[in-house]
Amino acid sequence: MYSKKTPQAPPIPRGGACNNCKRRKMRCDGQRPICGPCSRSSSLVDCQYGRTHADRLQEQISVLETRLEQLQNGPNDSNTRPNPLALHDPYASRNFPVLSHNTPTENELIEAFLPYTSQLGFFLNAKTLLDAFSNPMSDPTQRPTHALSASMVLLGAYFSRYLIQNSSITLELIETYLLKAVQATSLGLSESHPQRILHTLQANIVIAHYFFLHNRVIKGKWHLDHAVSLVLSARLHQIRSSSVQIQFPNIYVQNVSEEGEQINAMWTVLALNCLWSAAEGIPASIAYTTEQRRIDTPWPLDSGSYSETTLPPSLKASHTIQKFLSGIPDEGNSILALYAKATILFEQTTVFWKRYTDGTQPPSSAARTFTNATESRDFQSSYQTLSSLLTHLLNNIPPVDGNQFRPYLEQDTKLRLLTIHVVVRVTIIRLQCTFSAYFPFRGPVLLEMANGIMECLTKADLDSIFLDPIMAVGTP
Repeated sequence: MYSKKTPQAPPIPRGGACNNCKRRKMRCDGQRPICGPCSRSSSLVDCQYGRTHADRLQEQISVLETRLEQLQNGPNDSNTRPNPLALHDPYASRNFPVLSHNTPTENELIEAFLPYTSQLGFFLNAKTLLDAFSNPMSDPTQRPTHALSASMVLLGAYFSRYLIQNSSITLELIETYLLKAVQATSLGLSESHPQRILHTLQANIVIAHYFFLHNRVIKGKWHLDHAVSLVLSARLHQIRSSSVQIQFPNIYVQNVSEEGEQINAMWTVLALNCLWSAAEGIPASIAYTTEQRRIDTPWPLDSGSYSETTLPPSLKASHTIQKFLSGIPDEGNSILALYAKATILFEQTTVFWKRYTDGTQPPSSAARTFTNATESRDFQSSYQTLSSLLTHLLNNIPPVDGNQFRPYLEQDTKLRLLTIHVVVRVTIIRLQCTFSAYFPFRGPVLLEMANGIMECLTKADLDSIFLDPIMAVGTP
């Protein structure tokens, strides 16, 4: 019998295989954005060509290692730098310099930090902590731990120098406060304070923001990752879970307000992790879409809003984020909840964008091609879902300058809303960039979002204010 051979695809140029096929020594068909072997494999989901994100990270590590060697050993020419910088262990005990009598007290520095707590991911009641810290006769269990107080002093010193001209706070003094905060936070879980887990988590978030403010993103994400580890190990992602019958013993709470702080802690950490991971172009550390790490904790409320009415004993929750991503209506309308939703969609859109553009912006080809009809349907379905969620969220964010029901907003609330508006609009821009630059409906949407960002900036008083450090980050 005559058998007709199936025509084979022409061989791809030498070196044109994807990174997965090169590593596994497999025959690659060179299809983009996902080649045939990767699309047929359940484990090879990240099909990339050329230099990957891991390659770029390795280059950065090599540069940092070279720089560290230079700092430790100094240049070859001893006349250029006679005293090379000596590195030290930040967690080792050391003698800190004696502070001058003109230096502000720790109470004054913490008070200088209070106006910016919302922008810096502070989920505890900072005013209550300061009052307890200032009163030597207060209940020790109500005072902040050494880790938390040291981190608050650090940011207070930063704002004192940032806002006051000719301040007695010097860069050397801020470095001293930084070393104290890092060392205290590393030992935070060994303290005897009943809230040591939550306070250590908060301290890591505060220090992470300090590093983000100084564009030291690697160190900032290191402390953020520690906060993520604490959230997962303390099971804060399972608060009020319908599938968990017993509370984790280390996060036992006595009242609804304390439980509310734990809920806000979880969502603050998750939001920051989504935000800064997406800014780096990588997935979040918390795999919240998987069954093992799904978020059952209910959406957060604004600080001071927790009561037996808003958080009744019978309240149970499950699959909080999965339901949101499926378009199921919920009660997550607080400022923190809107912020968390914006960052989740930013992270989800970034993963989508990386998958279908190979990390290029705009896409390199004028017309999108798919290997099969299933891939095309998956693209259209994901795009429509993300677009619908973003549009709905954008329409539900309160305006920066208030409305007829809330004509006067506090400055802190305005800045928080400004960040949410910008993140959502940047996310919509990124979503549109999954299409070719020649896509006919892309241009008007990009222009509308850009104008919306500028309008929000004009409504916020940008004189002598502090913005969330993510606002200064250019997305990849």
